[in-house]
Amino acid sequence: MRAMVTGANGFVGRYLLGELSEAGYDLLAVDLSSSADVDPCEFPPDTVYRRCDLRDAVHLNELLEEWEPGNIFHLAARSSAARSFHDPAGTFQANLIGTLNLLEAERRIGLGAKMMLTGSSEEYGVRTPGEMPLSEESPIEPVSPYAASKAAQNLLAMQYFRTFGSNLTMTRSFGHTGPGQTDTFVLPSFARQCALISAGEKDPVISAGNLDVERDFLDVRDVVRAYRLLMEKGRAGQVYNVCSGSGLVLKDALERIASAAGVEVEIRTDPDLLRPVDIPVMIGNNQKLREDTGWIPEISADRMLDDLVLWWKEKVSG
Repeated sequence: MRAMVTGANGFVGRYLLGELSEAGYDLLAVDLSSSADVDPCEFPPDTVYRRCDLRDAVHLNELLEEWEPGNIFHLAARSSAARSFHDPAGTFQANLIGTLNLLEAERRIGLGAKMMLTGSSEEYGVRTPGEMPLSEESPIEPVSPYAASKAAQNLLAMQYFRTFGSNLTMTRSFGHTGPGQTDTFVLPSFARQCALISAGEKDPVISAGNLDVERDFLDVRDVVRAYRLLMEKGRAGQVYNVCSGSGLVLKDALERIASAAGVEVEIRTDPDLLRPVDIPVMIGNNQKLREDTGWIPEISADRMLDDLVLWWKEKVSG
């Protein structure tokens, strides 16, 4: 089984390569990073790595013709909703044009590959607590350039499915984290700051944005298992929520992280970390994913946060 993973040098991509390797896939890892920026030790043995900018349609076409993957996991994207406000054009170029080039190259070559495209819960936009948990039939009302780019990707993929019969499934992936995620994301940011405080390298003050929001988080190891199962068992032309089905208030998550790090902290609001538009609550319904694939989450929120803190403490001390 030949599988291509775009965005392979990213946080989720590296975990997905490990999941697929254990399942017996032959792997082509594709990323924008140059070979000098890729640590081969983070990839499973025998993984083939190719640098490719998905915005370069000619190079992408050549790569698909050379490799002829039967399965394509499309993870490559600019993934920060907050940062997308500063460069909406770049966000759309990466997230929509890159996807268009991939869909078109697969169609023109006639690979007949099965594709899994990762979307985001941000596509749902601002919803009320009474609407939770959100199903795949909930309205799509994006409020950030990132979310709009992912909603547009979803519409584009459905057009290829309906018009050309492209064999693809799509996700709306809710928040996820785990060891190795950069501190540009909220939970690793808390974990890193607490690890520095524990090591005596930082004053016991945490900079944070809005801590009253409630989010649905999964451990990245549960996420990549869901992605593999969707490739193997997901129905073509369907969208699947990849989520835990329960909410975690960021203030409570920070308290758990501080406790796991063994520190007491003062919280200070950083205006730069506040979004122009924030979503107060976002919890998903994962029934469709469970029923179609047999997937269930295996890693609790407490273990997810504890493992994240442990990784950052080791990184800070090392």
